[in-house]
Amino acid sequence: MKKSIQDNIMIQRLLPANFGPLKGANASARISGQCGDTMEFWLNVHEGLVCNVTFTTDGCKHSLLCGSAAANLVKLRTLEVADLLTQADVLQAAGNIPRESHHCALLAANTLKAAIAGYRAKYEQP
Repeated sequence: MKKSIQDNIMIQRLLPANFGPLKGANASARISGQCGDTMEFWLNVHEGLVCNVTFTTDGCKHSLLCGSAAANLVKLRTLEVADLLTQADVLQAAGNIPRESHHCALLAANTLKAAIAGYRAKYEQP
């Protein structure tokens, strides 16, 4: 069945503003979780500050909520603070995630930390 323009507009409205690749990103990471969902984060870091962050996921609505919450938690934070993000932080920010979907928050935190590690490996001196 072919989707109408109205259907496409409705789908776009359901996605958070921080969903999608980030043009000009200087760090990114993609991880597939044990549940089969894949999450990717893009960061724009300048002078140790996460200026912007976006994400994508091919997972369920809980994966979408956790990815968005994680991105919001680290935006405009230093890399040091962003790297302290935990599954519990994401769960608290995402709100009402059922226990069977807590792995979505872990996937979001781990993927974000991988993007930070990638940035550090590429741009920071040892």
